[in-house]
Amino acid sequence: MKRSIYLASAAFLPLSLVSSVVAGTNEDLASCTAAQGRASADACTRVMNSGRLPDEQRYIGHFNRGMGYHHAGEYVGALADFNEALKLHPRFARGYQARAFLKQDLGAFNGALADLAHVIALSPTDWFGFYYRALILRDRGDYQGAIADLDRAYRLMPDENRIELLRALVLSDEGKIDAARLMINKVIAQGRDDSAGFYARASVAFKEGRLDAASDDLARVLKLGQDVDVAHILLGRVLEARGDTGSAIEHYRRALAEPDRSFEGRSPRKLARERLSVLQRGAEVPPDDGKDK
Repeated sequence: MKRSIYLASAAFLPLSLVSSVVAGTNEDLASCTAAQGRASADACTRVMNSGRLPDEQRYIGHFNRGMGYHHAGEYVGALADFNEALKLHPRFARGYQARAFLKQDLGAFNGALADLAHVIALSPTDWFGFYYRALILRDRGDYQGAIADLDRAYRLMPDENRIELLRALVLSDEGKIDAARLMINKVIAQGRDDSAGFYARASVAFKEGRLDAASDDLARVLKLGQDVDVAHILLGRVLEARGDTGSAIEHYRRALAEPDRSFEGRSPRKLARERLSVLQRGAEVPPDDGKDK
C-alpha cells in the first residue's frame, strides 16, 4: 500500500558543520535537525553560536530553530526565526510554507495565504502549495476556494489519495455527506490509504451523529498506528458527545503528545487545545456538537 507524505508542516532540514565535532555538539546537531520543541530550539542556538556552522547554512539553523519554537508554542521566537531564514534565503519555499502555518495558528489568515502564494510562485509545478492553501482556505470557511485549489493539486498529482480525502472532508463541511462518503469509500476500496481513509470516514460519520460507526473506524486507525493524533482528537469529540468528559480529556492529551502529522493540517490540534482548555476549567459551555469550529 502506498503511503503518502505527511502534510502537517514544513519538514526539518539537515545541518552539517565545517569541522569535526565533539559528542555534545553532535547531539545538538541531531536535536536541532529533529526540530521537535524547545530543547531542539536551544540545541539550534548552541549550534549557531558554536562558530562551526557555515554561513550558507545559517538560514537552515534559523528555520529549524523556528520549527522547534513553533512545536513548543513559542510563536514570537518562531516568527523571528522564519523571518530571518527568509531574509537570508528569499527564495526558500519551505520557509514561506512554515511561516504560513505559523500565521494560521496566530489567526493571520491573509498573511498565511500571502506566504503560500510565494510557495506556489516558487514551485508552480509542485502540488503541495495548492494543497497547503486549500487547508487554510478550509480553516477560514472558504470551501469553494479550497475545492478549487484541491482541483489544481489533483491535476499535478492525480495519484495522491489525500487530495481526494481532503476534498471529501470539504464536501462534508458543505453538507454534501453522501458525495463525501462515496469518495472516501472509493479510496478505501482501492486500498490506497486505509488509515487516512478510515479516519476521514469516521469524521463524516461523526458529523452525522453516528457515533458507533465513527468509533469503529477510529479503532481501525489506532490499530494501524498511523494518523494517530487526529484519531485521538476525533475520539475525544465522540466521547464528549457521549458525556464521558474524563476520557475525552485523556484522548486530547494523548493527541497533543503525538507528532503533528495530520493530512488535515493544523485545525484538529487547535480544536483539541481549545476543548482541553475548556474541559479542564470545567466551564459551563455546550459540549462539542460535531461542527468544525
